[in-house]
Amino acid sequence: MAHKEFPANGGYMNHYRSIKDYVLGGLLLILQICLSGQSGYAQSSQEVIKVTIIPHRSNLGNEEAYNAFFSRMEVETGYTFEWIGSKTYDDVIKNIKTGKAEMGYVGPFAYVDAQDSFGVRLICRTLSEDSEEFYHSMIVTQKNSGIENIQDLKGRTFAFTDPKSTSGYLFPMTQLKKSGISLSDFSDVRYLKRHANSLLAVYMGDVDAGATSVTAVDKVDIDMDKLKIIWKSEPIYRGPWIAGNDLPDDKFEKIKKAMLKIGKPDRSENDEIFNELTTKGFIEAKDSDYDNIREVIKWMKNQ
Repeated sequence: MAHKEFPANGGYMNHYRSIKDYVLGGLLLILQICLSGQSGYAQSSQEVIKVTIIPHRSNLGNEEAYNAFFSRMEVETGYTFEWIGSKTYDDVIKNIKTGKAEMGYVGPFAYVDAQDSFGVRLICRTLSEDSEEFYHSMIVTQKNSGIENIQDLKGRTFAFTDPKSTSGYLFPMTQLKKSGISLSDFSDVRYLKRHANSLLAVYMGDVDAGATSVTAVDKVDIDMDKLKIIWKSEPIYRGPWIAGNDLPDDKFEKIKKAMLKIGKPDRSENDEIFNELTTKGFIEAKDSDYDNIREVIKWMKNQ
């Protein structure tokens, strides 16, 4: 069985929603920075907080999508927020660990890995539409694939996202193992970085089935009626924002207070701030919220 890792684009960029808007917006942002002598989202004379997040879009796409949010964070905190790009989930963890970034947005699996490995602080959890605190992992295939259940995946091609992804690897891989399926049972396994790439690979017939997050549906323009879900996970708390332990307490508290204020579900400006994001708000978080992730990790290590 071959194991392949594909570039982040995955050949699927034509299907991303409003990608030309991301590019245009990014170019305008660059022009604005060049003309005004700014760095990040605010004046360079202000204190800088470096930010890193998991690559569920391109770095340019992420920066443009989060622009309105960080502009509001600048107003609330008086800090400059400077973007630190990443290509993998591990990049984000390393950025926080080494102090290259002071804060970041990660998936639940990446959070547990970081917390248990070197220690981080929870700023908050994210909410989606209608203040939903949870999301799900899923395995999808085309309706006409002949695949009706997990056992039918033997001998087929399969796509994961990132090996540190909760819904794009950890939870579906656990379910595969519980169902008696190992990686060697696939004819080919691909790691496509982003959830949208995995979903699109199935949709376009590049792989027979794939693991992804239910949130990937919001990032692509496809006809979901042509796909079917053969497995869906238990509810998973959405990913948290975290801070490195070296971030001073006063800055941590100011950032946390600002995010919880901006992210209140009933705030009228949410539509503008979170327009390009699946995140629609924030809520207080505690470490035990992710104990189910630890249980899955422990089960996998014992296999």
